[in-house]
Amino acid sequence: MEINGSENGMDGLDSFPPEVLTLILELLDLESLLKCHDVCHSWRKHSLYESNYLPHVLDAYNQLTHGTRPLPADLRRPEKAQCLKELIKTSVSALPVFAECETLRDIAVVLHRLDKSWLSGSNTSFASLNRGDVHDTAILAVAIDARAGSIVTGDNGGVVAFWNASMGNCYHRCRFPINGGQWNWAVPYRIAIEGDIMVIGTPFGGAVVAIRSPTGGPDPFLKVAEIWTDGGQIASIRIEGTVCILGEVGQVSFWDLSRLVDDNDQADTNPQVPNIMTISTQNDLSPVHSLFCREGSLFVGLAGSGIQQIVSQSGQALATKKQLWELPPLHYIMLVSGPEIPGIGDVGCSQLCPIGDGGDILVSWADSSICRMSSKMGEDLVWEPRSQFLIPVVDGPYKKTTGFYARGGKEICRINPNAIEMFLEDGTPINRIPCNYGAISCVAVDPAFIVVGTREAAVCVYYFAPGRQIPAYGQVPRSNGRGS
Repeated sequence: MEINGSENGMDGLDSFPPEVLTLILELLDLESLLKCHDVCHSWRKHSLYESNYLPHVLDAYNQLTHGTRPLPADLRRPEKAQCLKELIKTSVSALPVFAECETLRDIAVVLHRLDKSWLSGSNTSFASLNRGDVHDTAILAVAIDARAGSIVTGDNGGVVAFWNASMGNCYHRCRFPINGGQWNWAVPYRIAIEGDIMVIGTPFGGAVVAIRSPTGGPDPFLKVAEIWTDGGQIASIRIEGTVCILGEVGQVSFWDLSRLVDDNDQADTNPQVPNIMTISTQNDLSPVHSLFCREGSLFVGLAGSGIQQIVSQSGQALATKKQLWELPPLHYIMLVSGPEIPGIGDVGCSQLCPIGDGGDILVSWADSSICRMSSKMGEDLVWEPRSQFLIPVVDGPYKKTTGFYARGGKEICRINPNAIEMFLEDGTPINRIPCNYGAISCVAVDPAFIVVGTREAAVCVYYFAPGRQIPAYGQVPRSNGRGS
């Protein structure tokens, strides 16, 4: 084939059919593809095609959602691109970092900048939101409402506050009344938000179910029901569609919220939430501190060093299409124990989170070490770290892990009571960001920031979105350099 130069350059790209050019450019990694834009006019023209960025944005979306919110399989490429744009703008981050993105390339540029900011090991800005006028007691729970662009916090006095994630201001403060128990107000020990549903779990076995206000009034969420369990403290919450899964002491219970979501008229002032089923854990004295669903199985993290996988009675994990709440009454639990920690009791707990979109799960043991569970489990749970590295035990008084998070398959954050530690996927330390506003008691992670609550009533946000500054509310904390 004879290749002739043109006034735009001598690269010969224009001599290839468009479909061939698309295939060539789709083989490039995202950074190389973005660099093509600055080579010359000819390369710039070809680098702007939406189809070039579709695989990269789709992969990033799957990584950030850990494969739990896949796009419909029957979408054509233009429909898939449009669906991705809508989802990333409305349900990925509470910050409006994608709000002005018109094309997939715009989204890819923002994602690339976010990745570089996270992997640099230092936050770009910091804010301490609470100045004592909103919360005056320990923060027990924090959640992120990506749909509203909000951070939601709850304290030991029952106050639930809604913060604008971009501006840092509290725009609503309330308490949710609860009828049973020893308190008039729900003490928010755990908060979970999914779509238009918010569930607040309390330390004494009750939970408040609230639905996003359809009128856009002063109250972001309206209480619609209460759930009362017999398992005591609600230590973890997960919302799957319209099913609420509660991790209690010695059991996991499933509750059907579909009626509440479908009927916003609320003719019944105190509707009953149907209990679908309750499953006992192997240790009937241990709170279920962590819940995670993967491919039709439910994994639970317990106090001490143990996780359990709830499977069907045949011994095989449930098929992907079979819902967890269709488990037969007769089931059994497979138990995996972590490092032996004599006398640790309830001091620590095993926590779970997904990593990447391939089905793997990270486990933080009670001694603060982290291991990776392979998705190729077969009938047994197999601990299969991808390298010899195991994120080590914390050496010091702050051994307990408050929370941890995997940013796609590239980075792992471990949050201890006094600091945020950041590691590459292979365990290489990136940075350690100290928290000087009290012991961290709870944490939530957004693709663009980390927010923590402390026992001294502080709400601290570490922003990784370049250009996000809230100088009126906070200051940049001291941070060790890369490799600390």
